[in-house]
Amino acid sequence: MEFKTSRQTWLVSCAITVLMISSFITIPSYAQKLRTEDYAITDFGLKNGNTPFVNVQGKAGGSYDASVGDEGYQAYVFKTDKGNFMITVSEGSGTNPYYSTNHLLSKDVKLNECLDTESGRGKPSFQDHTAEYLGHNLNLTAITHVYAIQVTLDDPDDECETGEHVSKIYSQLTK
Repeated sequence: MEFKTSRQTWLVSCAITVLMISSFITIPSYAQKLRTEDYAITDFGLKNGNTPFVNVQGKAGGSYDASVGDEGYQAYVFKTDKGNFMITVSEGSGTNPYYSTNHLLSKDVKLNECLDTESGRGKPSFQDHTAEYLGHNLNLTAITHVYAIQVTLDDPDDECETGEHVSKIYSQLTK
């Protein structure tokens, strides 16, 4: 291909540059801006008799509130006959969220109340509208309540040793 003018050469160079740059751009399947439908609970229960799950209107674990940075996270909370468990979604590296599980030692989830947590024994799993808490030997027989919440972190003190407080309850469901 022969170019007759420097303008043609310039246009072709620009087009090639745009194509090269656009090939490196990917669109993530999750969002830094919180989508409330990702935390609007529609159903919950035990899958295969022992795995707690929650269904949401949007994409489970698909977004988080980047405005809280490393000072908070979103969570799905399961109140079960063997204790309370959480799947958390928070800011990770770059635009990738960080997922984890916690054992919730607090008996109740109340707005502005302290959460007492410890590292969970499970692993979070997400598939479309469903989030699951994959645990080993949980021996659960019932889930009575689920919540979708936002937790903010503050300095630990005598009133709240973890510094974790429920700042929002997006939705909850009881059976």
